[in-house]
Amino acid sequence: MKSSVLLALCGTLAMPVAAFAQAKDPVAEFYTKNNQIRLIVSSDAGGGYDGYARLLARHMGKHIPGNPTFVVQNMPGAGGLIAANFLYNAAPKDGTALGQVQRLVPFVQILGEPGAQFETAKFNWIGSLASEVEVCVSWNTAAVKTVEDLKKTELIVGGSGPNDTEAVPAILNNILGTKFKIISGYPSSTAVTLAVERGEVNGICSSYSSLSTRNAYWFKDKKINLLLQSATKKHRDLPNVPLALDLATNAEDKALLELNDARLSTGRPFVAPPGIPAERVKALRDAFMATVKDKDFLADAEKSKHEIEAVSGQDMQALLERVSKTPKALIDRLADAQKYKGPTITAKLETPKVEGAISEVKDEGRAIVLKLKDGKDFTAKISGSRTKLQIAGQKGDRGALKVGQACVVESPASGEEASVIDCK
Repeated sequence: MKSSVLLALCGTLAMPVAAFAQAKDPVAEFYTKNNQIRLIVSSDAGGGYDGYARLLARHMGKHIPGNPTFVVQNMPGAGGLIAANFLYNAAPKDGTALGQVQRLVPFVQILGEPGAQFETAKFNWIGSLASEVEVCVSWNTAAVKTVEDLKKTELIVGGSGPNDTEAVPAILNNILGTKFKIISGYPSSTAVTLAVERGEVNGICSSYSSLSTRNAYWFKDKKINLLLQSATKKHRDLPNVPLALDLATNAEDKALLELNDARLSTGRPFVAPPGIPAERVKALRDAFMATVKDKDFLADAEKSKHEIEAVSGQDMQALLERVSKTPKALIDRLADAQKYKGPTITAKLETPKVEGAISEVKDEGRAIVLKLKDGKDFTAKISGSRTKLQIAGQKGDRGALKVGQACVVESPASGEEASVIDCK
């Protein structure tokens, strides 16, 4: 009897320390019992934010005690506010629901804009996979080749709505005295870059990570002039490109630019609802930072062309709590500075049509690849709400798309969202 007790005791003492610690870890115990985390993405499948979310979802679970799996759910609408409002008010507050929202979402409530049913500082910010830098560029044939030229000579740039393609040139005009002229109405930043190449406009303000990936040859072949960058600090690849903050001539203008550019520090933000136990929030933040150092994650990011410039959840939380205390007078001035004061000019666009047979259906019909008559491939993204899809003359469903179907696609460019797809 004594020997069996001793053997049992020895077996217990021989238990690996890590296994014993995990058995006593309340976070591991919770995620072992609740082994699925729903990741709410505030945009359609197939876009930039969705790509970053799915990249994180493939790797983060193994760094959370208990190793839960991730399930991605798209909840687009209202520029990310539908998902943010859901996370704050309706999602479970136990660590089984996380979200990724557009980088402007945290600032909607801070700036007093309509639609936010949340308080930004009360969210639990988990981290950001990118710290964005905006760049403004001109085509190599444009008269404007430097930021000094830009203060003297008008530069026509394309815009695709109330986003960085229009907000950045507007605020730079109003604070730094630049002379951007915005031609609005393009469906996407990709459409603007095509307009630049066609000579319809002479430049664009856009995310450096997106532009340098999608239009890498612009940089390699010196097709553009890098005029300036807008961010809280210079991008490591652009040490000699002027930073807008450094061009401010007084403290108030610099404070305005800092407030405006704070959103870029949270380029691809991940967030958890308020009210989650502190030890789970810490575990999620620690897992996030462990993931961005994971060699498999980094290899996956490189393969999928996702630039990683991580910001910790603690740094995001501190930034957003600080910005939330911005005086109303400064917020009011920023709101005015973000308005374009020039004439409203809208581009007259005809969406190009292409025709071919489907060679591949991606992500359950959220994108298709056409083999065109000239042998080239053309990729069209398909929105469940915005793309008009017809199959054999009837309203179609993405799930019914099949390899071999002949289709006519209306889309601004390969890789962009189609407005119309008509398949036989």
